Amino acid sequence: MDFCKSILSYLKKTQIIRVYLIYCLMILFYGANLEVLANQSKIDSLHQKLQTSKADTNKVWILRDLAFYHLEENLDSTLFYSQKGYVLARNLNFISGQIWNLYQKALALEFGDDFNEAMSTYRFALDLAEESNDLLSIAKLKNAIGAAYYYNSDYALATLAYQEAMEISDEIHYTEGLSHALNNLGIIYSNKKNYSKALEAYERSLSLKLASADTIGIINSNYNIGLLYAYLQEYDKSLNAFRQAKKLNLYTKTPRDQAVIQIGEGVALYHLGTLEEAYELLDKGISMLKSDKSHEKIAALAYLGILKIKKGEKATGLQDLLQANAMVELTGRLELQKQVTKELASAYELLGQTDQAVHYWKIYDHVKDSINSEQRMWAFEEMQAKYELIEKEKLINKQKAALYAQTKSKFTIISALVMLFLLTIFLGYRIYFLKVKSHQKDFKPEFIHQSIDLLDFKLVNSHLPTPLTSREWDVVQLVELGKSNCEIAATLFVSENTVKTHLKNIFIKVEAQSRTDLIHKLRAMSLILH
Repeated sequence: MDFCKSILSYLKKTQIIRVYLIYCLMILFYGANLEVLANQSKIDSLHQKLQTSKADTNKVWILRDLAFYHLEENLDSTLFYSQKGYVLARNLNFISGQIWNLYQKALALEFGDDFNEAMSTYRFALDLAEESNDLLSIAKLKNAIGAAYYYNSDYALATLAYQEAMEISDEIHYTEGLSHALNNLGIIYSNKKNYSKALEAYERSLSLKLASADTIGIINSNYNIGLLYAYLQEYDKSLNAFRQAKKLNLYTKTPRDQAVIQIGEGVALYHLGTLEEAYELLDKGISMLKSDKSHEKIAALAYLGILKIKKGEKATGLQDLLQANAMVELTGRLELQKQVTKELASAYELLGQTDQAVHYWKIYDHVKDSINSEQRMWAFEEMQAKYELIEKEKLINKQKAALYAQTKSKFTIISALVMLFLLTIFLGYRIYFLKVKSHQKDFKPEFIHQSIDLLDFKLVNSHLPTPLTSREWDVVQLVELGKSNCEIAATLFVSENTVKTHLKNIFIKVEAQSRTDLIHKLRAMSLILH
């Protein structure tokens, strides 16, 4: 004891304990703010670089980065810096800089719940990428658009965007984009209860992540596969996938991921009958989750609740189940609601409350019927989408055939004219050298080209605060010809909603109130500038 006191006294004298305690206090009080401080440090560094940078193209990227680092804290700052970066890039005719500042602007608009304006900005960036044939940017933007549609609960358009991103990424060997698209398609297929397609997408994504040694990606893919097998009630495979994810996650600093993986593992163990270990994992997982809106927390509370009741902790177990039930009703997730109501009904049976058990078994049956109806609806929508795609392809092929026939006809006429012209020269040559006097008729084909286009695209566009894209200009020209939205959509092979979006953006850029006002203003502007 005296020896320990002497050691402690020595340590105090050498300041080791004091320094250690101060260090612990710093971690305690400032640890949560380290990320914020690091973020602010990066912002300060970027501002300094912006002031000292001599290359304008470099300033474009600095402004893009400033927009990125402000995204989580201040959306107005993100909008400010991204717009400033875009304008500078546009003045430099720096297409890539325009695209990625617009991307940051679209993200800020999306996070600010201005979905329509966000999609318009994404589309503008996509038009620039397509015009410059920048396939990598197109793939990245398609993935971003897919994510925006997904979070807006438009699964059909999200699926289409992800499929396009997947095809382009595969074509250019962009592994990260391909894996991202596959993983998100898997989530959509899983939500639609199309588990075979979801599993196929997840496993292909996992193979890409393994090939590129992407640890975080491997963890996420294994987690999604674990969830999928849980939906399929193949809990042994589910447990294996979660444990693969857990094994890798030990080397990462992602507490939330650790929590949801433990919950997934706990659910699998519950269904496999390993109740003690399931209880421990579920309890630990819940304590690590911060968000009360987490779907994983709902599942964990439901299964932990039934386990508590089985262990005799009736009051707290029922409280957990009722909390899970209250939370799940706000999510609209039928599959999750089915799990919760099933465990709640079973809990009331164990508690001997028959009326409540019957009540929740009825809700359980109703939710099952709703899931089946939802699956039939999605199957019908998928079939309808395929039919519309086939019809669209038929229309495109028909128009291509008509265009080919028209081109062939023009080629035949031109060929005939050329032959006639050559024949005329040949005859003239013969007549001249054989000194045959005859009346000759000159053949002088007249080519008449009348331009009805009163608008100068480049001239007008250079004087607009926000220039029109080439696709928006196509819409303007068709409006000038008196075409309806339906006719414009058919001409450009787009939907009427896309035409309406283009017109909305055009009206804003030109400050026009109607189609007539739009054409009047553009013509007036063109005449003045000429």
